[in-house]
Amino acid sequence: MPYKIEIRPLAAIEILEAYDWYELQREGLGLEFLNELEIFYDSLFRNPETYSYFDKPVREGKIKRFPYTVVYEIFDTTIVIYSVFMAKQNPDKKRTG
Repeated sequence: MPYKIEIRPLAAIEILEAYDWYELQREGLGLEFLNELEIFYDSLFRNPETYSYFDKPVREGKIKRFPYTVVYEIFDTTIVIYSVFMAKQNPDKKRTG
């Protein structure tokens, strides 16, 4: 079944903030972060149910190489990304809707 990804506005802001922060650390590192995020999205397209529940029906999966967790929910053929969350932050700040 083909899926599409919908990134909520607050998640998009988190992605941009992460990109900017990594670019400040080293030029090109922000792009590497975005590439890893794309790899994660590709795994969601193949099988969005691979990742475990955070708080049913919301799931979460970790991005390789970077300490970020993607919080999402599946609705029919749409995967809604609520948060791209730095794992070292307070977990109470995770957005789930």
